[in-house]
Amino acid sequence: MTKAVPPQREELASAVERQNEYETNVPRTGRQVSEVRDRILRDWREANEKGEGHPDVQSFIRSVAANASVTNEDRGDVRAFWSYKSQPEGSTEVVEHRYVAQACGESRGYQVLEDSPAGRRLDSYHLWQPEVRRMLTRDFDVPSKEAADLAPEVWSTVSRRYAEAAKGPVVVFAADIGEESVLGKDELPQLLAHERVGKDGVEFALPSPRHGHLPPEIDELIADDPVRCQIRMEDFDPTKTTPKEFAKKLAAVSVPENLRAGHQAAISRLMSADSYPELNEPRGPDRAHGFMVAVDIPDRVPSQRPAEHLGHGVVNPVPELARTAEVER
Repeated sequence: MTKAVPPQREELASAVERQNEYETNVPRTGRQVSEVRDRILRDWREANEKGEGHPDVQSFIRSVAANASVTNEDRGDVRAFWSYKSQPEGSTEVVEHRYVAQACGESRGYQVLEDSPAGRRLDSYHLWQPEVRRMLTRDFDVPSKEAADLAPEVWSTVSRRYAEAAKGPVVVFAADIGEESVLGKDELPQLLAHERVGKDGVEFALPSPRHGHLPPEIDELIADDPVRCQIRMEDFDPTKTTPKEFAKKLAAVSVPENLRAGHQAAISRLMSADSYPELNEPRGPDRAHGFMVAVDIPDRVPSQRPAEHLGHGVVNPVPELARTAEVER
């Protein structure tokens, strides 16, 4: 698979422009919120005029997520996925990966959820905005808790459908992946179980941040795409986990044949330490575990990745915590 080349400067510039334009249109004023209300009301009425029969606005919005097309007919088969934000090399500023995916989607012909009919419509309703949630309660009698839960619910629904529609390998625009993010909770599990995708069909277009609290060889293992798509940043958070806890998570990860020796070595090394500072102390080969028989474990494999990716990972939680842990150590 060769689709997931890093975004180019022109694509990153386009992403920044998209982000700035979107931010100016986020409904915060009374007039902007009224425009969103009128849009939802119009679409709801049109759907009912077609005989869809939605009794309330929230059932209409759920129907959009459940039934509207998740495919842009003007794009190709490769689907792009995204999460969070960073400042990729070549970008003038921090940019949400959504806009990087959209910029690359336009230039490379990728499918992007927010550019599909379902995504565009839901996106135009700004359901994540507190002002819109209050409007739904005030103007449409949606219970406040239901209004607050509506955005994560419908975006989870439409994201799962978008992932299910994949026809082959996919491209991901993300750095670290949070377990509660749409990508981590809904999309990647769907893609990993997908017969046309799987772990070998997920490729990342952005480099993995360097996690300073992990030995370089372990950090490089979890940066490898088939492993990276199965790991969540909470698995190795230095403020909330121990190496042994991370080892248990890593042991459950399925790896390609060429990574199995490194995978077993990483598990053994993690199991040998009670803290991340201890994990990074110089040491000899660890043959303490019976299941490692006949596996030759080097003391330290030289890393080909710098301690930090310049301009990348600055706003990602785990790298920030890793730097804090290094300072404390």
